[in-house]
Amino acid sequence: MNVILNCLGVLNDPALLALAAAVCTLGVYGSFSVARHAGRCEGQARRKWAVLSLVTAGSTAWATHMVALLAFRPGMQSGFEPFTTVLSLVLAIAGIGLGLVLTLGRRERWRRFAGGVVIGLGVTVLHYVGQAAYVVRGHVVWDHGLVATTILLSLPLFGLATLASVERRRAINLTGAPLLVLAIGVLHLGGMAALRLEFDPRVALPAWAVAPEHLAPVVAAVSFGLVLVAMTGLRLTLSARRKLRTERQRLGELANLALEGLAICEGERIVGANDSLSRLSGYPREKLAAMTLQDLLPGVDLASLPEREEADAALASASGAPVPVRVLRSDVRLAGRPQTVVAFRDQSERLRSEARIRALAFCDPLTGLANRTRFHDALGELAAASRAGGASFSLLVLDLDGFKGVNDAVGHAGGDEVLRIVAARMRELVGPDRLLARLGGDEFALLIEGDADPLRACAVGRAIIEAIEAPITVGHHAAHISASVGVMASPAHPAGVADLLTCADLALYDAKANGRARVRLFTPELRRASAERRGVADDLETAWDERHFELYYQPQVRLADGRIVGAEALIRWNFPYMGVLAPAAFLSVLEAGHLAVPVGDWILRTACAAAVRLRGEGDRDFRIGVNLFAAQLRLPDFVERVEAALEATGLPAGALELEITENIVLRNERTVASHLSRLRAMGVGIAFDDFGTGFASLTMLKQLDITRLKIDRSFVRDIETDRKDQGIVDAVVRMAEGCGLEVIAEGIETAEQARYLAGRLAEGQGYLFGKPMPFEAFRALHASQRSAEDTAPGRGGLAIAC
Repeated sequence: MNVILNCLGVLNDPALLALAAAVCTLGVYGSFSVARHAGRCEGQARRKWAVLSLVTAGSTAWATHMVALLAFRPGMQSGFEPFTTVLSLVLAIAGIGLGLVLTLGRRERWRRFAGGVVIGLGVTVLHYVGQAAYVVRGHVVWDHGLVATTILLSLPLFGLATLASVERRRAINLTGAPLLVLAIGVLHLGGMAALRLEFDPRVALPAWAVAPEHLAPVVAAVSFGLVLVAMTGLRLTLSARRKLRTERQRLGELANLALEGLAICEGERIVGANDSLSRLSGYPREKLAAMTLQDLLPGVDLASLPEREEADAALASASGAPVPVRVLRSDVRLAGRPQTVVAFRDQSERLRSEARIRALAFCDPLTGLANRTRFHDALGELAAASRAGGASFSLLVLDLDGFKGVNDAVGHAGGDEVLRIVAARMRELVGPDRLLARLGGDEFALLIEGDADPLRACAVGRAIIEAIEAPITVGHHAAHISASVGVMASPAHPAGVADLLTCADLALYDAKANGRARVRLFTPELRRASAERRGVADDLETAWDERHFELYYQPQVRLADGRIVGAEALIRWNFPYMGVLAPAAFLSVLEAGHLAVPVGDWILRTACAAAVRLRGEGDRDFRIGVNLFAAQLRLPDFVERVEAALEATGLPAGALELEITENIVLRNERTVASHLSRLRAMGVGIAFDDFGTGFASLTMLKQLDITRLKIDRSFVRDIETDRKDQGIVDAVVRMAEGCGLEVIAEGIETAEQARYLAGRLAEGQGYLFGKPMPFEAFRALHASQRSAEDTAPGRGGLAIAC
């Protein structure tokens, strides 16, 4: 340190040293300003300004060095070797140029730092080549340790100066020039302090050596040129700033016309923002101009995003709540300076719309429960998890019992309210963690994850039924409904969504078929029974196509004398390999399938045609009874179909009696009542079949236009001995008389039954009078009876002793 101070205070002219520092500062500022201006230009102008910047930087280092050497007073005659002096300037420009080539356009910081080190090496070569050009009458001795130390200290400073000068952050960028001046100062002062001269009169100066006073004007001219360059750089900088402010103002005015939020940035620093961004973020524009992009978009590195490609982000608003936005980065140049314009598009409304769309796509709008699509997706995920790792779950499918009657009573609006109340009750019961869905109509489904215990699943099903059975008040009407539940526990073997739902539906159908308001667990027997029904349905298709169906006729007689007064037409299936099948083997499948209507129409026309033949053979009072399927009565044009059958066959309407069951009426009460009223107006008879075995109320006898009640065979079987059967039959007969209805008993198989009923009923049918038989057999029976009547007047076909 003493050596350096001694060099500065004794061996050097302080005024010239100050001049050297000024020249260095002005030159560095000028070269930096010109370099920045070159970066703002394009094409040929950019190359010219870049060359000027390079020459300025090299001349700055050379002039600083030379002024400092001129300030040196060694106390002996000295001079400058001209060739080496010029060479030092050329080497300075070349070294600094190489370092700038390595630095410019490089994003990697280590490359920028390395370029600065190369610049430092160029200045080092300049310094020591320049000192080699400095000759004296004596000998030069170097302190190599001090030389190495100053070089090692200065090179990192050169690297840091170059690294700082290309940073976008202004606070760091402004440190570039001071660090460069410091690096040059450390290198020069250290090199001069490491120099020791020893006078030797025997050493003469070279003849071509240039005296310091002769070199001073050259150095002064170069220094003056550096001053001019610095002034030019200052003018260019001020002009660029004015232009930048003008263009930013113009861009800001244009940005205010945009609906999107826009921020103009220099590096990470926001230098301008429009009103839309102010409204979006909640910050005033003045505060936005003092923030950084990281303040607005924490955790988002916009520099790494491809230009003009949108990305999702969360905008930090003044309220503290993040605002979902889409951001887009676009690089522009304002007054030749690189700027970044960031666009912010508010996504709040879009996300709300997407949420509403998702809700509509996966939520039932009436009840707020999951819909069929959402439930199938969730069930599919559980089924896949079950196949992959044995995840367990239980599936419950339920259908409301009696909902159609409620719909008919309170209308569709009231029915919708009932569905909402049922959904709310089930949601409250099962909790929010279980997936509850409305699959459509009055059908619901429930998924219980993590539990495949069938007993617990059935307990949940019973609790749901109990909750639904509580009366529901809709307007002034109290609705009473229940539910049937099918349960399917996750199987041991993999199964798909369709298979799982099929199994649960089979259990549900069985629950409904066995009384409703109950829970049924799926068992393999249900699948086998379903497969059998499907087999029967396929065979029924073949039977219908190949005309294997036949009509059998069972006599209906007058109990007083046993005379045949009519017949009930009954369908039979003449199976090719099994013979004639009774209705019990296939009728339930036929009724539930699509063949019910065409087969029903065929039965009606065939029976009417048979009755016409029998009436044409002399029995003008003969009546034919035809059983109806529920599907027929659901048809809006059913009455027209009956009219067409009567017209086609020529049968009088009074000779036709249509038989309906209580369950058919219950399922389609309003439609059935309308059809029956019109049929009765035509004169067609209506028989209430199997009366007393269903769930119909007695008010139906008042509401429906029927003409006859048919007492079921279950009340006739023990009629001669069972007092309860006797009481029921007597009650039905008295009630029918009070309502103006006729009564016929089915299932009469013994003469005792016939005698007991003869005093109470007008007509009956059963095996005692004849089993169901083909038409020709029935025709022969009927003809023989009429022939007997003709030969023995006064005798009936069957004598019953009373």
